[in-house]
Amino acid sequence: MKLVKNIAVKFLLIPLLLVSSCDKDLVEINENLNGVESSVVDPNLLISSVMTGLATSTTSRGYAGDTGAGSQFTQKDSWSSNRYDWETGSIWSTNYSLLRTNKVAHQRAVELGLPFHQGVTLILKSMMFGNLTDYYGDIPYSEALKGNDLQGERPTYDTQENVYKGIIADLETASDLLGANSYEGVNKDQDVFYAGDASKWQKLANSLALRYYMRLSEKLPSFAQTGVTNTLQKPLISEIDDELVLSFIGGIEEQSWPNSGQFGSASEFYRVKPSTTMTDKLKELEDPRISVWFAPVEVPTKVVPAVEVPGGGDIAEEGGVRYINKESLAANDYAIYSQETYAADIEAGKKLIDTSSVYVGLPVAVSTVDPYEYNLNSEGSRGGTNAYVSRMNEVFNQKEDGGNLLKARLFSYAELSFLKAEAAIRGWGSDAEENYLKGIKASLEVWGVGNTYTDYISNAGVAFDGTLEQVMEQKWIANMFNGDEAYMDWRRTGFPDLNAGPFAREDVMPLRFIYPDDEININTTNNAAGAASLEGTSYSTTDPNDSPYARPWIVKGVDKPW
Repeated sequence: MKLVKNIAVKFLLIPLLLVSSCDKDLVEINENLNGVESSVVDPNLLISSVMTGLATSTTSRGYAGDTGAGSQFTQKDSWSSNRYDWETGSIWSTNYSLLRTNKVAHQRAVELGLPFHQGVTLILKSMMFGNLTDYYGDIPYSEALKGNDLQGERPTYDTQENVYKGIIADLETASDLLGANSYEGVNKDQDVFYAGDASKWQKLANSLALRYYMRLSEKLPSFAQTGVTNTLQKPLISEIDDELVLSFIGGIEEQSWPNSGQFGSASEFYRVKPSTTMTDKLKELEDPRISVWFAPVEVPTKVVPAVEVPGGGDIAEEGGVRYINKESLAANDYAIYSQETYAADIEAGKKLIDTSSVYVGLPVAVSTVDPYEYNLNSEGSRGGTNAYVSRMNEVFNQKEDGGNLLKARLFSYAELSFLKAEAAIRGWGSDAEENYLKGIKASLEVWGVGNTYTDYISNAGVAFDGTLEQVMEQKWIANMFNGDEAYMDWRRTGFPDLNAGPFAREDVMPLRFIYPDDEININTTNNAAGAASLEGTSYSTTDPNDSPYARPWIVKGVDKPW
């Protein structure tokens, strides 16, 4: 098991590593603020902090942040309307700060002749720039980390196409660098992902290249096909033990699952609720992972004839069950939740009642202000104390070691298997069904329900039907809490069919984050060129500079996702 080894101590040792203030531009981020000389720093210490920073930020976004909501894994039920009124996100400042540290590590690796560290830092660089171009479009790339070499100039923006191609080129270089049997200067304890195992890093480099070639499947299909077919011949992640994961071991906040509530307000944990998009699908497929991720609703609701309501009123609770008079629904403007009709019911002014007996999710964008009153919650509290909507499973509250469950899952064997299944469906690979089933099996195993595999794959909707939609649906489920990949898969393929909800800002899901204000104000000329590359849509006309609903290069001229 990979452990987060005292992250806090590492951060204190090298405080320049995670400078993430949102009010700094790229040139300021590139300054060495604490006087640590790059000519003497140990690259092992630098890359460990980049690894932990990347892992924790990715999981935080995918669990309770923008991408968790964007992928409709979770929704917030207090102080958040879930309207998908996306702004800058946190990726810009976080990733550019980590990239600065990673660059120093790479330079030291080159100076010291350490090919292992060169390869690892190229992989980390690719992942972080991949996040940035995925969400923003054109970004500072080739000049982003030059710092004082720019002689006072601001970094220009590279096109999204060139960034993706540069990422792939770096990954292929990294694979070559990591192809030897032994390396000098490797501190296994500081490699919190693979403990110095170069063969696993090489598999990761090739698997990431496969991910990014497939990212271009709709925009540059010929380029993507050539890259995918070539990459499939290389060493790839081939088992669960090869996964890029990092365990949250608890004990201190920096080593604990995001929003666990153990080191601040307990409501941090309670405010995160499962999304009905996920709970409805898991119930439909009889998916055993539902009991791992979500808690049964504290007080289930039953709509019954008047004579069955205790006390004879319209609503009453008895024996841990809430009863609602069926005959009172119309008079009170109540409607029973249905996946197909809930948006129309909400728009018609109805109040929804969810009669799910075990798992009750929170519908997407169900309120204009705060959705804490959903399912006739009379508690009146915005602290997540809704007894009529399921909470996340208590394991995510991390009162103790979460074991194998609580991990930042940055690249899984399941994802690799689904990528191979997709390649086969597109005619770029082989064995679509075999890889589809391997992906399901791997996901069930890592979430502790591998013994359900045989029964699960025979369920209606799970038994292989040969469609891309089914592969992407299972990949979406398997990517639970890796919201980045789930969201990018949706944007690329339109699967699963994610709807913005009745009170979302627009009728469609957003396509990107907008550039940060400080970047707009400080790097004005270059940012304007980046923003000018965006293609306006009928949903983007109200934004002053760039819009979450404008099309970056990767979705220009394609019919996905909308």
